[in-house]
Amino acid sequence: MHLSDAHHFRKMLAGACMVVAPVVLLAAMVIHPASDMDEATQVATIADNLDAWYVAHLLALISIAVMVPAVLGLMHMLREREVAFGHVGGALTMLGLLAFTGIVAMELVMWQMAAGGETREAVTLLERLNETAGIVIPFVVVSFGFALGVACLAIGLYRARVVQSWMAISVAAGAILFGVAIGSAMNWLAIVAAAFLVVGLGAIGRMVLQETDEAWEHTPEYDGFRPVPGMR
Repeated sequence: MHLSDAHHFRKMLAGACMVVAPVVLLAAMVIHPASDMDEATQVATIADNLDAWYVAHLLALISIAVMVPAVLGLMHMLREREVAFGHVGGALTMLGLLAFTGIVAMELVMWQMAAGGETREAVTLLERLNETAGIVIPFVVVSFGFALGVACLAIGLYRARVVQSWMAISVAAGAILFGVAIGSAMNWLAIVAAAFLVVGLGAIGRMVLQETDEAWEHTPEYDGFRPVPGMR
């Protein structure tokens, strides 16, 4: 990793995180027990799948942490062209990741209450959390910033022509589908979304890992870039 070489280390760290973050997220979504909009059903599911619930959310926290350097890497790739997309997308993504951290923390509280047999109290607490604007707005609503932000970054990468078009489209599709999946409690859709991120973000990460330090400092246009017909 050449820890003493700042430019090379940042490149390798960003590329590695782009590959690892979506893979860990995919694992978390696969392990995650079924989600449900009904509080009593959700608590019952948690109580019946305590280990899976804990492991899924532990992996989610790891994915969130690893996603931060990945997002900073994407912003770095847009620091010379399509800078506005990089700044707006990066800011929204970071806000979304912070909100997701809070959501995961609350769901771990539900796990602990279910593990202690306090299912009735857990249902009551979950109902209050879902109905309290002071919780819904800063956490649930702001978490959609992740989907919007990553999609914005993907658009910037496409317009700047620094990645192949299918990479940017995969990243944007994965982010948007993930936002829909979280809002509708559809686990299967979250798995599909994470798979799109594995393909798109993982490919960008491998590209970053293989490119030279000079290319990382001044990201060139992707060699052989093929635009989508009808899109700029």
